[in-house]
Amino acid sequence: MIETSATVVEVKPGLAWVETVRQNACGHCESAGSCGTSVLAKLFGASRSRLRIEDASGLRVGEQVVIGIPDGILVRASFVAYLIPLVFLIAAAGVATHLGAGEGRVALIGLAGLGVGLWASGRLTGGASARERYRPVLVRRGSAVEIPMPF
Repeated sequence: MIETSATVVEVKPGLAWVETVRQNACGHCESAGSCGTSVLAKLFGASRSRLRIEDASGLRVGEQVVIGIPDGILVRASFVAYLIPLVFLIAAAGVATHLGAGEGRVALIGLAGLGVGLWASGRLTGGASARERYRPVLVRRGSAVEIPMPF
């Protein structure tokens, strides 16, 4: 499960809206300070994301929580968002090349394939059921992460 801390900013019966602040890169590797994501965060400042979560435990505004997304969901979302448009781009350019189109037309047909792939990705991730599938869940209250101490 991929987790992040968030602050509760609004509460309604059974629902809570939380805000996360992205200050830098993911921090999962040695080059977190110099990767592209970190550089963009430094250039454009910390971005805030407001997300809706189910609240069965009675959260309060201002409370710190930890929210998460299961790893499998993240892998599927990445597949849909990145791989499908790329496959459409390569397939369209390949078909155009096979049919004997010139370089300019192959490039344009490839871009059209990319557009179709982006549209298909949007259709696969759209709709109420898909949005619920990708919605983060409340993992625990409080933002403290327990790190085992070596003895």
